[in-house]
Amino acid sequence: MRNLAYFALIAAAACGGAPAGNGDDILLIDARSTGGDGGGAGDGDGGAPIDAPGNGVPALRHCTGRAFTPTPAAGFATVGGTLVALGGAANHGGEDIVTPPGTPVSARARFTYGTTATALDQEPVAVWLDDCNGWHALGTHTTAAGQLDVPVDVTLAPGIYEARFEVLGDASVTVSYLWILPTGSHIAVTDIDGTLTTSDTELFVQILLNSYVPTAYPSAAALTTTHAAKHHVVAYITGRPTFLAIASRQWLADLGFAPGPLHLTTTTAEGLPTNTGVGDYKKAWLQSLTAKGYVLDLAYGNATTDIYAYEGAGIADTKQWIIGTNAGMNGTNAVMDSWAARVAEVQAMPVVAQPFSP
Repeated sequence: MRNLAYFALIAAAACGGAPAGNGDDILLIDARSTGGDGGGAGDGDGGAPIDAPGNGVPALRHCTGRAFTPTPAAGFATVGGTLVALGGAANHGGEDIVTPPGTPVSARARFTYGTTATALDQEPVAVWLDDCNGWHALGTHTTAAGQLDVPVDVTLAPGIYEARFEVLGDASVTVSYLWILPTGSHIAVTDIDGTLTTSDTELFVQILLNSYVPTAYPSAAALTTTHAAKHHVVAYITGRPTFLAIASRQWLADLGFAPGPLHLTTTTAEGLPTNTGVGDYKKAWLQSLTAKGYVLDLAYGNATTDIYAYEGAGIADTKQWIIGTNAGMNGTNAVMDSWAARVAEVQAMPVVAQPFSP
């Protein structure tokens, strides 16, 4: 979580933007899609079938990392759209979804520009989904107050599916992932700022200085990859706003953190560093996961709001590891300065019995 300095930096951080990419300059979480290179113009040429492994549980499909070529910019449909885009760089953000197979699922994203993250309203956006056979078109949809919520019209087996959103006016692109996980899936939860990074404002320094790489705690990335090696799904929940989605994904990928669903705030109120702000926002999302039948095995954080959210979602204090000044609060496991000792503990854990084969 962050301290109050976050709010002083938030507007400046948006100035240069965490710009939405164009096609393949968005670094993906994974590159295990099969089939030919797809693109915005149509489907690729088929993915290999995914069979159940010998233990009888379904294999998790990895429909991500396929090449994507945006269609050429067509110019904005409205005067308002043109003016919004003149206000600064695109900083769109997709919302990762975690839901069981057979339940309704949508591809969601927010589209904003400039220092104040001004919403792009009434502009067409083409939406595509990698279904492991190529880029499946979900149609062109018009933003409403900068948002899209597009129902997926294909049945998705357990897996990770990449969605791409292209603003047709300027060909700016953002990405999200649909994590279709069977009920009973085990999840390890972690905060980012002050938990994986050494301070609450590292990301904003990166954006302000462009080339700056936020400093991670020693063994932070190894903590997540070790959990992934034990077959945990690692979920990242953060008080960062959606317009920092691309920068957050890039940092996680560049430093070698395990792939996992990323959940960000959509309102200023959700990011306030209080229990009724970011605490309740985190608690609500975690409670939504347990309501879907997922198992939250343990959690990592640094702030009192993290402890509040984890407790509210049913994660026992003894299953929380808190780093920094609040280490050990409420009977949580205390961590100081490095995750190395905890990595060794996780390495000694048995492999998690998931209802899918990774």
